Amino acid sequence: MFDILLSVLTGGATGILGSILGKLFSFADAWIAEKKATADHERTKDMHRLQAELRSKELENELTIVEAQVSGELRTASYAHDRSIAIGYPWVGAVLRMVRPILTAGLIILVWYIYYTTLDLGLQAEITASSIYMCSTAVLWWFGDRAMRKK
Repeated sequence: MFDILLSVLTGGATGILGSILGKLFSFADAWIAEKKATADHERTKDMHRLQAELRSKELENELTIVEAQVSGELRTASYAHDRSIAIGYPWVGAVLRMVRPILTAGLIILVWYIYYTTLDLGLQAEITASSIYMCSTAVLWWFGDRAMRKK
């Protein structure tokens, strides 16, 4: 009878130990699966982030290309407009061609005159800044336009 009781107790203990080990392995398996899923999710997030960065750079490059094309088209249209003006007399063409140089020289003289004759320092600074802006725009437009022309 003792053998039967001992068999029941040891068999039950072995069954309980098997159940506990099974649960531990299922927890370990779930933990490993969760870690793998988290790693896969992180890798997917990194891949999406890198794809977004690449697309952003592509869009910047496309924008730069479009801006360059539009700038060239605007310059070409401006030159075509200048060539399309019908000039009846040669002196009219000479006067039209002198507008930029006269404006540039006039603005340089204006900046010089304001700088040396104005006594109010606050007003002098504001007027001088505005005059320098106009003068630098005219000078860079005049010489920049010549430098951009095809030889």
